[in-house]
Formats: sequence, structure tokens, C-alpha cells
Amino acid sequence: MESESSSDQQRAELVQHIAQVQGRLRGFIRSLLIRPEDVDDLLQDVNQVLWEKADQYEPGTNFWAWASQIARFKVLNKRRAYGRNRFVFDDDFLAQLADVAEDRFAQLDDRRIALDHCLRSLPNAQRRLLDLRYFEEQSINEVASAAERSVASVTQTLYRIRGALRSCIEKRLTQTPETL
Repeated sequence: MESESSSDQQRAELVQHIAQVQGRLRGFIRSLLIRPEDVDDLLQDVNQVLWEKADQYEPGTNFWAWASQIARFKVLNKRRAYGRNRFVFDDDFLAQLADVAEDRFAQLDDRRIALDHCLRSLPNAQRRLLDLRYFEEQSINEVASAAERSVASVTQTLYRIRGALRSCIEKRLTQTPETL
């Protein structure tokens, strides 16, 4: 009975991992394909392979690295299916492009994690301004009204908060994992 619950937990974790990387996989695949109309079909194929090969994934390892390799192979196969179209890149160039895309998407993850940390360290009043402006998508006038402040004051405060976040993110990205 315990193996069933462990298996259920592993399946649930896999579903969570797959859901978390959908946007990155889509962007990764799109960056490597010639025809945008092929992206959704290929993403679905990649998801199917991820599910079918779930037993090959080692929990605790880098899921993105594993999933992006599967996506890379699917893209290579799709490229071969394009045939001899003179506008198709050769495999070496595509591999280089895939390496760059994979690194960029990994960097975006690091930046998102740093941003989450930096947002949590903001004072509540600053966080509230950001929430109103960017998460609730209110205009500067609406934010100023809600905060009972002038438009100029809110504009300047948001400018300073963005600068502080940018500095915080850059600082976190240059730190070694032990100092985080």
C-alpha cells in the first residue's frame, strides 16, 4: 500500500513539474522551430514523452534539464521531417541555438527566484503599491488614489522600488549558493 501512495506522490510531483515548465518549454521549442504552427503539436508530443518516460526521471534532479533535452530531440526529429527545405538550419547550428536557448531559460528561472526573494524583503507599503500597479493592473492614477498619495509621488516611489528590485536581483544572482 505504501508503494501506491509513493507512486501517487511521484505522479503528482511529475504533473507539477510538467505544469511548471510549460511556458519555458513552449518558448524553447518556438525558438528552435521554423514554423510557429508546429509549436503546440510538438509541445504536446514532448509532454507525452515526459509522461511516458516518467520512470526515467530522477526526483530531486533538474527537471528542466531533463525536459529540455527531450524537447531538443523532438525538435531535431521535426526538423528532419521538414525535409530538404533550403531554409532549414543544419544540425550543428540548431544544437548551438538550443544550448543558448536552454541557458537563457535557466537564467530566467534564476532571475524569477531572485525576484521572488527580493519582493518578499520589501516593506508592506511598497509591496502594496507594486501589487496594485502590476498584479491588479491599476493605472497610476488609481494607485495614487488608493494609496492616498499624489500621482508624482507614486510614480517616483515605483521608480525607486523597481531600481531597488533590480539591484537586489543582480546582487542575488552574483552571490554563491552558500551565501544565499
